[in-house]
Amino acid sequence: MGRGRVELKRIENKINRQVTFSKRRNGLLKKAYELSVLCDAEVALIIFSSRGKLYEFGSVGYNTQQFIHIY
Repeated sequence: MGRGRVELKRIENKINRQVTFSKRRNGLLKKAYELSVLCDAEVALIIFSSRGKLYEFGSVGYNTQQFIHIY
């Protein structure tokens, strides 16, 4: 049996929100990598934090700027 559905609402506490962002960001980057490896897909992921910091992922052999120019 799966886990229950999480109610989506803004996390008011800044520290908790940042911790959640970091955990989910790492999970999302891992999923993007897994998708690119398992399915031999070209994957690009761009994330901006609430502080304006950039996080990016590009499939092996590509960087994010190459994806932007291609598509």
